[in-house]
Amino acid sequence: MIRILSICFLSLFSLASYASNEAKLSEGMVNPGFFEKPDWFKESFLELQDDLDDANNNNRQIILYFHQDGCPYCKKLLDDNFSRKNIVDIMSQNFDLIELNMWGDKIVTLFDGEEISEKEFARRMRVMFTPTLIFLDNKGQSQFRMNGYYAPAKFTAALEQVLSLSGKQQVDKEVAVKSLLTKPKEKFIYRANDLAVLIENSKKPVMLLFEQGDCSECNDLHGDLFRRLPVYKQLQQFTIAQVDINSPENIVTPDGKHITQKELAKQLNIQYTPSILFYEAGKVSKASPVFRSEAYLKNFHIQAVFDYILTKAYLSEPEFQRFVQRRADKMRQDGIEVELWD
Repeated sequence: MIRILSICFLSLFSLASYASNEAKLSEGMVNPGFFEKPDWFKESFLELQDDLDDANNNNRQIILYFHQDGCPYCKKLLDDNFSRKNIVDIMSQNFDLIELNMWGDKIVTLFDGEEISEKEFARRMRVMFTPTLIFLDNKGQSQFRMNGYYAPAKFTAALEQVLSLSGKQQVDKEVAVKSLLTKPKEKFIYRANDLAVLIENSKKPVMLLFEQGDCSECNDLHGDLFRRLPVYKQLQQFTIAQVDINSPENIVTPDGKHITQKELAKQLNIQYTPSILFYEAGKVSKASPVFRSEAYLKNFHIQAVFDYILTKAYLSEPEFQRFVQRRADKMRQDGIEVELWD
């Protein structure tokens, strides 16, 4: 019955068709229009190579999830399958699920750097039905796909098959939870062992992130703020390195000294994590940071800090709070709502 319904449904491509076919749906399956994805889905900027690198670094796999508004089988997938604990555990522990609208206009950056729309990407991936889930291997190649809705038992069996193909067993729940305590560093953040060389060779302002393990504020920084598109775009304008304030590993400091990362943090009087120190590009002789951010910041203020450095406003306005106030005033004049606690 499900197979017959799926074939009937999957041959239709307009919301009007879905509505006219609604009477044929199984009990409880309705045309939902737009719906929200679960919060454990991957927050992606649709830059596939970055997503793949992130997944590989964390021993995970990417799933491309193609959907559309008004798709009752997508609704069924979310309401039935993704509300079951055993499925959610497997998905959230092993996979990064990336949401794509098969008729969408968001830009997808392919593995070769080409930029195309979601709908063009769906065409190239030969997505004819929704939901379609395409499982990628660690090289970004299609490994397995689910075309249309799979009932929970079949869906679970398919997940187990994919894990088997990848040579993986189900991840132990306790291990998975522990792995979430420390967010992985992003692809564009270095673990540099020679900060003097990094600063000297950089064409962009240098940002040093002083962090430590089991730091919830550090997790918020990477897991929330750095994943917001306006902040992400600002980050691309910096050269960024990460320093562990408890690490005994040696490092060359901005002024050329050879000490441990822990000693560097002490020398710079780092008392809070994450602390962010900024240095001018190429100015090795000027070993002192031009600005320090040593507080828990929300979205508005982290963007303000980055603007302060990128525009070199610190050269003409030494009082950061004045800069923040003027920035907020201008945003309001431009009709932009200022959310200080977002």
